[in-house]
Amino acid sequence: MWHYLNSFEYTYLLIIYIKIITFKTLEISSILHVHSLSQVYSLQDHKETRKKQITQWSEIVHLYFQSHKILESSISEILNFPIFQDSSSGIIKRLDSSEIKEILNQMAQLGSIEWKNDQNFSVNLVSPFELADAIYAWAKEKKLIGYTETLRGITEGSQTDQSKKFYNLPQEQILKACLILEETGRCQVYEFDGLYSIKFI
Repeated sequence: MWHYLNSFEYTYLLIIYIKIITFKTLEISSILHVHSLSQVYSLQDHKETRKKQITQWSEIVHLYFQSHKILESSISEILNFPIFQDSSSGIIKRLDSSEIKEILNQMAQLGSIEWKNDQNFSVNLVSPFELADAIYAWAKEKKLIGYTETLRGITEGSQTDQSKKFYNLPQEQILKACLILEETGRCQVYEFDGLYSIKFI
């Protein structure tokens, strides 16, 4: 029996495709040709639905920036990037500039990019999504699932060696990564009097 994918499933599959196939040998436009993904280019008005779409798009865009070694860019420049448009069906589907700006703002909040002004930005090499995965892998390795750890304990505690991506990073970056873990059901973030603790689940 055929299962018709909803917009989230389409976007999730697209993310997995990007992770499996290197951009060095295949442009993202070719990936988009695998299916007609019109849903991917239709951001919804419903607040929670749109929030999830923007978060997913943030990861896709950062992976694209990484694979093409894009360290600096601008809104006007990326409008024509193939990741934001697809014409495989004969009809051009694309995100508009306001939607792209919304994605970039989310990326800035997550630490994937930093705004230089209202048009130009720089790209951080390690995304909060990567940090989130690295932190959770470390928690599993150290058998911390079900236990609580502080932000400082994660970045420079006795169980964190210098080879880890998150070693000695600012706590703001660690918190952003942990909020991603919380959103994906892998931890709970607690705050008391300005101090944060993380329970891995």
